[in-house]
Amino acid sequence: MLLTTTCHPTGDWSGRRVLLLSHAFSISSSFFLSYRLLPNYRHYLRAGAFAPGPFAAHAWLLLLIFPLWYLLLEALGLNSATRLSWRAVIARTVRLQLFGLGALSALIFAFKLQTVSRLIIFGFCVLLVPISIATRWLFLSVLEAHRSHIYNIARILVIGTRERAREFIRQARQAEEGHYEVLGCFEPEAAQAPREVEGVRVVGSTKILRCYLFAHPVDIVVFAMPPERVPEAKDLMDAALELGLRVVVLPDFYVQRLGYTVDQQQVRIDSFFGRPVAALSSVPRHSSYLFVKRVMDIAISALLLLLLAPLLALLAILVKLTSPHGPVFYRWKVLGVNKKPFVSYKFRTMVPNAEELKPQILGRNEMVGPAFKMRDDPRITPLGRFLRKYSLDELPQFYSVLKGDMSLVGPRPPFQEEADRYEFWQRRKLSIKPGITCLWQVNGRNHIHNFDQWAQLDLEYIQKASLWLDLKILLKTVPVVLRGRGAY
Repeated sequence: MLLTTTCHPTGDWSGRRVLLLSHAFSISSSFFLSYRLLPNYRHYLRAGAFAPGPFAAHAWLLLLIFPLWYLLLEALGLNSATRLSWRAVIARTVRLQLFGLGALSALIFAFKLQTVSRLIIFGFCVLLVPISIATRWLFLSVLEAHRSHIYNIARILVIGTRERAREFIRQARQAEEGHYEVLGCFEPEAAQAPREVEGVRVVGSTKILRCYLFAHPVDIVVFAMPPERVPEAKDLMDAALELGLRVVVLPDFYVQRLGYTVDQQQVRIDSFFGRPVAALSSVPRHSSYLFVKRVMDIAISALLLLLLAPLLALLAILVKLTSPHGPVFYRWKVLGVNKKPFVSYKFRTMVPNAEELKPQILGRNEMVGPAFKMRDDPRITPLGRFLRKYSLDELPQFYSVLKGDMSLVGPRPPFQEEADRYEFWQRRKLSIKPGITCLWQVNGRNHIHNFDQWAQLDLEYIQKASLWLDLKILLKTVPVVLRGRGAY
C-alpha cells in the first residue's frame, strides 16, 4: 500500500468512493422503506388518494434519482470526505432533500406521471435525511478506523543522520500529532554519528540494523542515505522487505540503481510528509481490498457474536462448572502487525496452572520449530479437549476481530517467545494482521509438524492475498471445523 502524507487524508478518491457507496445505500434503502412503510399510514396522513401501485411503477424513478442526487450532492459539497461539522452536514442534507423534492415534483407534474405516488416521493425525501446522515457517519467511521489501523502510530526508523534525515524528522514532527513516532536513526559510519538528530536518538551503526529490525516493532524504514551508499543500502532494504516492512526512499536516492523496478510492483512514487518519495513494499497492500476486508471483518464478527451469544454464555457456564478454580477466559497475549502486542481471548481449555507445567513437557513438542504443539497434552481438561476439537474455544476471538486487532483470515498470531525464535525469513509472517483462520488451518492444521511448512503457507497467503482467497479460506474452514479435522 502506498504511504500517505497524513493518517487521515481528506477529500481523496478513496473517501469519495466510500461516500458514493453510502449515498447509494441511503437512497435505495430510503426509497424502499418509503414504498413499504408509508402506505400503511395513509389514513393518518389523509393520503388515501396517493396509494401506491406496483413497486415497478416507482422503481424506475431510481434511474432518475441517482444522477439528480449526485449533482445535488456535488453542488452542496456532500460528496467530499472533507470533515464537516454535524451542523453543516444536517443543514446541507435538509437543503438537498428540499431541492430534490422540488425537482422531482416538477418532473412528475411536467410529464404527468399519474402512476407515481406523491406520498412515496415525499416519504423518500423525509426518510433520506436521517438515513443519509447516519450512513455517512457509519461509512466514514469505518473508513477512519481502517485508516487509523493502517497508518496510526506508525513507528519509523531513519537510515542516515545528514541533512536529508534532519529535514525528514522535522517534517515528521509537523504531521498530525500522535500518528507517527520516529524511533531512532542509524548511521552508516558509527564513528561519525552524533548522539542524536533533531532530538531523536542515534541507535547505532547500520551494521546492527538487521538485528534491530528483527527484534523490535517497526512499521516504516526511511532511507535518507547519500547516493554513494547504494551497495550497502541494497542489502539493508532487502532485509526490511524480507520482513514485510515498508521502505521509503527519499528523492535523491537512486532506486533504479538498487535493482528495484516498478514492473516488480516493488516501487511506487508517492508523497510522504509532503515530499516525493519512492515507496517500496514486498507485501501487497491495496487500499480497496483492505477496506472491503475490514468491512467484512466487522460485519461477520458482529453478526456471529450476536447470533452465538447464547452458545457463548452456555460454554462459559460449562467451563466454570467443569473447572471452577480458574477463569472462564484465557487471556492470550500475542503479537500483531509488525510485532505490536495485543490481548485476545479464548475459552480456557487447560488446568489453571498450565504455564507452570509447560517446562515439564517441552521435550514432548511434536512441532519442529518455535511453536509448541502436542497431541495428548496432559494440561488440557476433558471439556477443553472437546472445545479444541471443534474450535469452540476460539469463538471469543471474534471480539478481537471486531476491535481490529485480528482479521477473520490471516496468519495465526504468535506468542512473544515464539516470535523471538523465528528465523529471519519467518518474521515476515508478522507483516499483516493476524487472523482466526488461515491456509495452515485448512491445509493440514496440526497434521503439519514442521514450522517451516506452516510459515511457507502463511507467506504464500501474504503474497497472494485477495478478497477471493479470503472467501475461499473461510468456506474451506467451515467443514474443517465441523469435522474436527486435525485439531487437538
